[in-house]
Amino acid sequence: RVTFVVTDLYPSYPEVFMEFFGENLIHQFCLLHLNKLIVQDFQKKPSIEELHTMYRLLNIFYNREQELEVLEAMAKEEREVKQGNAKEYKAWLTKARSIFRAVVYEIKLKRRREKKNLEQRPYLKAVEIFKGLMDEIDSFDTKVHKRLRKIEKNWDRFTAFYFVEGAPATNNHIENYYSTSLKTHRKRQFRSDEGIENQMKLSQMKQAGMLEGCKRTLLEVFYRFRPFLAPG
Repeated sequence: RVTFVVTDLYPSYPEVFMEFFGENLIHQFCLLHLNKLIVQDFQKKPSIEELHTMYRLLNIFYNREQELEVLEAMAKEEREVKQGNAKEYKAWLTKARSIFRAVVYEIKLKRRREKKNLEQRPYLKAVEIFKGLMDEIDSFDTKVHKRLRKIEKNWDRFTAFYFVEGAPATNNHIENYYSTSLKTHRKRQFRSDEGIENQMKLSQMKQAGMLEGCKRTLLEVFYRFRPFLAPG
């Protein structure tokens, strides 16, 4: 039976899954984790031009046209401001980033009010946008160049969900389940070999009925006979 699996982008997964499932596997890389890595590729306080590039990458699989429209206008203004005083540009950039954060927040609130998710790109549109970025790859800096090459290399794993009816593009449901059902110290149990082994042992003990609760102690049995003791 063919199994559909969604994981983050940890490089060891493909080889391990191939060994376990063989050809009976469809392996999808989580698009949420891809977007997180794209954001991490950029500094915490980027220029507007860098933000524009970042959102172009985020735009491959999800519709980010609204944000890009705002950033394009800001980037044009940034190029003009940059030609002036450095101190004025720094103040302008701080204000511009603040304005853009407010725009992004408002777009997100609008989706929530309308009970909509971020729009996912149709496959052919994603191909078109990615091809456009690859055509410009030499104009991007090293971090963007590397990210585009990694997406190209793993394209089949980023787009597997398009070809399986009802398949998810992310592992959000699992992430959300564990984020709400497990405390932080409980999650850490599963992040090491020792933690996984302990969890397996605990499960075996539960199945064997060893953790069903304490039995009556000898002292408790003795006290059951107290009513039959002679007074005094």
